[in-house]
Formats: sequence, C-alpha cells, structure tokens
Amino acid sequence: MLTFLDFKKETDSGKLRNVYYIAALDNYFVSKAGEILREKLFGSKNIRDNFFLKYADESQLQEIIDLNCNFSSLFSENKVIIVKRCEKFSRKLDELFEHFKNPSGDSHLMFVFDKDFVSEKKLDGKKLDDGNEFFDFSDLPDRAIKELVRGEFESRGFSINDDELDFFIESVPQNFDLIINEIEKICSYDFEDSEKVINKELILKLIGYDEKYSPEELVHAIITKDSRRSSQILDNLLNSAGMNEIYLLSILSNYYMDLITFKTKGVDKLDIRALQNKYKMWYNRAKFAKNYHKEININALETSISKILETDMKLKTSMLDSKILMASLVEELVNS
Repeated sequence: MLTFLDFKKETDSGKLRNVYYIAALDNYFVSKAGEILREKLFGSKNIRDNFFLKYADESQLQEIIDLNCNFSSLFSENKVIIVKRCEKFSRKLDELFEHFKNPSGDSHLMFVFDKDFVSEKKLDGKKLDDGNEFFDFSDLPDRAIKELVRGEFESRGFSINDDELDFFIESVPQNFDLIINEIEKICSYDFEDSEKVINKELILKLIGYDEKYSPEELVHAIITKDSRRSSQILDNLLNSAGMNEIYLLSILSNYYMDLITFKTKGVDKLDIRALQNKYKMWYNRAKFAKNYHKEININALETSISKILETDMKLKTSMLDSKILMASLVEELVNS
C-alpha cells in the first residue's frame, strides 16, 4: 500500500485527491494529513472554518454524503472532511465506495479505517473501481521513523544524537500517539542546560524507570526463570515508576516477537543493521534477542505470545484488576 510518505510527496508536488482511503492504527498521521491539506487548500493548517471532523459511529453515511454535496463555503471554494472509524460503515462499504467515485469538486475527503479491518476485508493493496487505493498510515521505514521523531524533538527546540534517538524509539511502543506524548513529557522537563540536549539518563528518568528495572530486564528475568526478580521488576515498573499496563504489555510483545523471529533459519547470522532493516528490530532489542533467543524454545515462545494476546484482550475488555492481570501473566510466562 501507499504510505504517509507517499501522501506527503503527492501533496507537496501539488497533487491533491478528492478522496483518500486510509488504514491507520492511531491518530498521529491522520492529524498530520489534515494539517497538510488545510495548509495546501486554505493557506494555513490553523484555519478550520471549512474543516469537518466526523465519526462513523456518530454520523450516518447519508450525513457525509449531504455534507459533500450540499455545503458551500462563503470563505473558500474548498472543504476538508475527515471521517474516522469508518469500519462502522462495514455494511455500507459498497454504497460508500460507489457514491464517492464522483465526489463534489470542492471536497477533499479522508475516510479512515482501522488497519486490522482493512486487512481482514482484503482492501489493502486493492484498486477500487475508480482506481483509488488505500494508504497505510500505520507504518513507516525505520529511517523515516527516526527522521520524524528527531524532527519532533527539534521542532520543540531540543537536539538528540543517534544513540539516544535509537534508545528512545526502542523504549516506547510503536504507536505514534504514545511517542508524541513521551516527547512532550521529556521536552516539558526543566532543563538546567541551556543547550537542551536529550541524553539517555533523562529519557530513562522521564519515561519512568531506571535501567536496573527496565522492561528489558523484566524479559531477561522471565526467560531465565527468575520468578523473584521478575516479580520485583514488575512491581517497580507498575507501582514505583507508574507505567501503564497496556503500555508495558506492548513493549513485552515487541521483545517476544523479536525472540521468535530468531527461530527463523539464518536470522541469527544477520548483523544488527540487517535485522533493523529487514525485521524492524531496533539496535538494543536486536542485540537482546540475538543474545538470549537460545534460552527459550519455540514452543514456549508461541505459548508466551498467546498468553500476551489473551492478557491484552482482558486488559482492554474486562473489569479485572490490571495489575493482577499483569502479575498473573508474568508468572505464566516464567512457567512457560
């Protein structure tokens, strides 16, 4: 599928589509895309008079159709309409695609779907009847991620070198809404150094844990069957550092996916750069998986990943105590 980078390249060159179909996991790139369209069409991303944000679970499809056809602005010939949660239109997809083959000429619409829904319906990579196709706003090449994150720091007046940048990226879940929250938290720190350089100590401090009680140390304690140490680290992360349980679970999931990747023949012979480029492993996580994948067998890894997914579902859908769920998960992982 086309990516956010393709979207930006198109709009930078002056090519604007009337309809965009987007697969996304978070709001960051959708919000950026809205800013880019407002900048191009209205002259400033801050102008919102002709900008409409709708949600498919709160709006009927006919309301979107009417907004596209009937609204005429007193201030601009153009309007931007972003509709989120469009998977809620699942029973009316054919009607949606059919109607918006020929949108109003002054409309620029962006229909945003959940990435998993797009994959399930096999819409990713598929050309629609009007030749349109989905953009994937859920993933970027590693180099683009680094440039984007560095740019977010620099736009706030801070600098960060490559090692600290890699460490920051691999220390947070690959969700850009969360990444931006962490950047804002770090950049809100009261710096004594007027140069405002981001270092590893500050990242550790403001992300909320110290190196001896990190998620990496937790995974190491689990795969070496150190039940006492793993419980100690988990308690520190959740109760002392105050880390969110879903946030921590996302990090654990990344480590376990890295470990299972090393069960593929020939992967352990690849260098760190190849692991990052081909398997999207950031440097420290790649080193960890390379060093410790032999300490856990494939059956235990598959069982562990299954338990992580089960816990993720319970955290998001049940009323069970989240800290108890995480403690139970860690115990099960140690015994896998």
